[in-house]
Amino acid sequence: MTHGVERAQSRRNLLERIAARIPGIKGYLDRELRREVDKMQRDWLAEQVDRSRGRLNGKVREWSRGGGLAGLDLAATSEKALDRFANRIRHADYGYTGFFDAVKIREPELDQLYEFDLALMDTVEGLAAQVEALPATGPEPALHELLEAVTEADRRFDDRARIFEDVTQKGGR
Repeated sequence: MTHGVERAQSRRNLLERIAARIPGIKGYLDRELRREVDKMQRDWLAEQVDRSRGRLNGKVREWSRGGGLAGLDLAATSEKALDRFANRIRHADYGYTGFFDAVKIREPELDQLYEFDLALMDTVEGLAAQVEALPATGPEPALHELLEAVTEADRRFDDRARIFEDVTQKGGR
């Protein structure tokens, strides 16, 4: 993530030099930096979900080595759900529109996105805690709970897209 911050800062320095010469470009710079930060945040969250998925796969290996095969189908379904969730986060729309985008995300919608993304961080942390807490034996009940939690998180992620749909329907400009 450090490389991404350096890249964003480097771009910002170049753009600041341009902005010093062109009236009205400061707002453009701020919006573009917000887009970059939004992308970095979503990439980081997706990586956290991927780590949880990796930990789940590690637990599956432990269970199978120990002869615990009963929950493997459920674990595979949970792993796929985590993968889908990570990819949805990774490839979601930007939380802030660019200067020249036709549909503009305004401050109230941006605040909704920030609140949503903050809650999403808590959700991702909760999923990681559930994976860590999976028992060494008899994991089926905990796997059911994990799958339900991932399914619910994925369903709630649809609310993020609805913020953009609301802007489009209102004719955000």
